[in-house]
Amino acid sequence: MITIDWKERLKQDTADYLEHKLPQQNYDFEIIFNWYPERVQGHIPSEVILFVAREMAAKLSRNHEQYIAFYQYLWDKKGDYGKIVFMQFMTRFLPKKPLVYLPIIEKIMLKANVHDISAIFEKVFLPLVKKQADAYIMHFYKWMESGTEALRKQTTAFLIKVVKRNPELTSAVLKHLQNRWGYPLAEAIQTHVALLKALWKTDAKAVKDIYQEYHITRDPQTVEILCGAITDYSSELEQIVENWTHSGNARLKKAATSAYKLLQKKKA
Repeated sequence: MITIDWKERLKQDTADYLEHKLPQQNYDFEIIFNWYPERVQGHIPSEVILFVAREMAAKLSRNHEQYIAFYQYLWDKKGDYGKIVFMQFMTRFLPKKPLVYLPIIEKIMLKANVHDISAIFEKVFLPLVKKQADAYIMHFYKWMESGTEALRKQTTAFLIKVVKRNPELTSAVLKHLQNRWGYPLAEAIQTHVALLKALWKTDAKAVKDIYQEYHITRDPQTVEILCGAITDYSSELEQIVENWTHSGNARLKKAATSAYKLLQKKKA
């Protein structure tokens, strides 16, 4: 808990930093809270960093686009404190100027590790998708097929979380997946499998209907995705998959044979 006295001091020091130092491209924002007396394992409490971040964001609100270099510097050069402030800024500024800030966030995530990507999704995007999921979901689709494995996997995990929170999105997400199966997916095949498995839990009937729709397909990639996503037994599925096992295409036959064995185990 930050005392009232320290809140006032932090507000004053934040105002001073923004007025006199930031315009001079002095990005050493730690001066605002360096004298805070309490530490948690040697570090300033995150509560204090977030308080300062919110104060800065509120005061920069009208002129936030002037300081993009500052935001990038926070992430690149200012360690954990800087990343906390950066994410707080993005939560505030991204909805106002998505065309400005989404490319910045995407560039960062393409180079970030799994932990940092996950933090961006949780701290920046989760508060926003709670209010307006459809404003960001197209970007998640793109990142789900990224050539960067960490971004691909973390996006898929987050998209699964979003759909679980918003099951009304299931139909639209399924339609997007189907539209992509006609294109080469390379490494993204497994992200489609993972997402389809998750959708099975939110709307099993809608997913099973897709198998009926594709029962005559001979596209190896589509079959590979559908077979990889099977989680439950049904006689209809068994018949569809058994038919695929007779394919002359080695890739298709391999996926179908594996899925057929799984169905037999679930049937027993």
